[in-house]
Amino acid sequence: MTFDDGKLEIYRTVNAADPGEKPRMELRYQSSHAFGYETVGISRYYTALQAKEKIEEVVHIWRDRTIHTDDVCRIEGASFRCAMVQHVLDENGLKITRLSLERLGER
Repeated sequence: MTFDDGKLEIYRTVNAADPGEKPRMELRYQSSHAFGYETVGISRYYTALQAKEKIEEVVHIWRDRTIHTDDVCRIEGASFRCAMVQHVLDENGLKITRLSLERLGER
């Protein structure tokens, strides 16, 4: 398993409004990671479509348990929502985090 496809950045969505004010959501930088792409399998793709999600990318990074579903991931200027976050062992027993990503906005 390699982590040589580039760097991604993870952002947390937080409410930046003062208490009592209308919520104003902002992205706050959380971390950067080297990553590797994985294949979006047919079953994963169609299962996501049944849940009204469209998984466009699946990537893996070294394990980071601070990443959660609905965090935002940026890769090469494109923004994605973390639709699923899995903390698993790969086939070699390495601890990784697998992110299933759904594109935000237009292509």
